[in-house]
Amino acid sequence: MCARVGVLEVEWWSSGDCERAVPFGPAGLCSRKFHCASWMLLISFLLDMVIRKVTRHLNICCKSGAELNDFAVFTTCGLASALLLGVDGPLNGFLAVIYVLATSFRLCFYSAGTPFTYKGLPCPYASCVLASTSLLTKGNTFILSCMASLMVLFMMDQSYYPHDEILDSENWKKVVYLGGVIMLFLSPFSLTAFYCLMWSLSYIFFPDALWGKAVCLRLQQLRN
Repeated sequence: MCARVGVLEVEWWSSGDCERAVPFGPAGLCSRKFHCASWMLLISFLLDMVIRKVTRHLNICCKSGAELNDFAVFTTCGLASALLLGVDGPLNGFLAVIYVLATSFRLCFYSAGTPFTYKGLPCPYASCVLASTSLLTKGNTFILSCMASLMVLFMMDQSYYPHDEILDSENWKKVVYLGGVIMLFLSPFSLTAFYCLMWSLSYIFFPDALWGKAVCLRLQQLRN
């Protein structure tokens, strides 16, 4: 699903529709595309957790499936998210390329060798931060560039982050997820973007204190 969303976004932006005559002009059409693209990235962020939940529940994991999942993450959270930065200037284009390369580098270290942890910031959270920031700032390229640079550092830092198996974890995490789904359909757009941004930032800056308690308990049980 993630790959499908990401591929649709890449094809949508590269189709050249921004040059067609529309009531709001080319700039208005491009702005609406970036707005819709940001929402699609947030939807893919939520759908990714459901897909992983279903995959674990049905026990249908396999090597080819894992490779396809990496490709889906790279397409959506790498290519499609990088296009939010815009490619209308050399600096933006260069940063977009760096972001895509950082996503690829992050996926190469997806398996940390430590149970229940990721090595480096998971790409979906970086994508969620960029999409939420794009919605809140109405596509401000300077702020997006700053956030993208920060996400690149977190992805390449290779610090340890707990597995975000929210739908298989504590009840309060399930409430956080359910709140995101409800707000996506029922609340004002800006409030939903702010909610997803705070959700992602809390995972980035408080991975152990807030989101990793269950992981610590599992590791202690394994050691015992």
